[in-house]
Amino acid sequence: MAKPALPAVEPDANELDSALDTYLGYVLRRAQLKVFQHLSNQLEAYDLRPAQFTALAIIDQHPGLMQADLARALAIEPPQAVVLVNKLEQLGLAARVRCKPDKRSYGLFLSKVGETRLKELKAIAADSDRDATAGLDASEREQLLVLLRKLYRGA
Repeated sequence: MAKPALPAVEPDANELDSALDTYLGYVLRRAQLKVFQHLSNQLEAYDLRPAQFTALAIIDQHPGLMQADLARALAIEPPQAVVLVNKLEQLGLAARVRCKPDKRSYGLFLSKVGETRLKELKAIAADSDRDATAGLDASEREQLLVLLRKLYRGA
């Protein structure tokens, strides 16, 4: 006996995963993907990815930072940091500078172009954050930031 044909109704994309909406990890990941993709789209014009933007911001805050420390801060493996820093050097945004005390070590610094570009990128990232979270009012956005910081810092 043949099964009756089901109506050809396209399910709402927001309802397809509704069974997972109670799992914090899943909801966090979906929200992160939305925000991350929005920023990725904005950074494409600069031939950068969000991790490279993050690296520039970290180097700016900690001039002379060692590549291994950058890898730890980005939660990536050291070989991935090498590729990332190579890209930043290729774009003229950062440079490895040999450390005087230990001639085998190199500190990371932003170039003048990198400093200027980072200011522009920070404004783009802030706009991207606001656009990606447009469904929240200012108070909700601040509350979300406080809660997420509390979650990842373990406090």
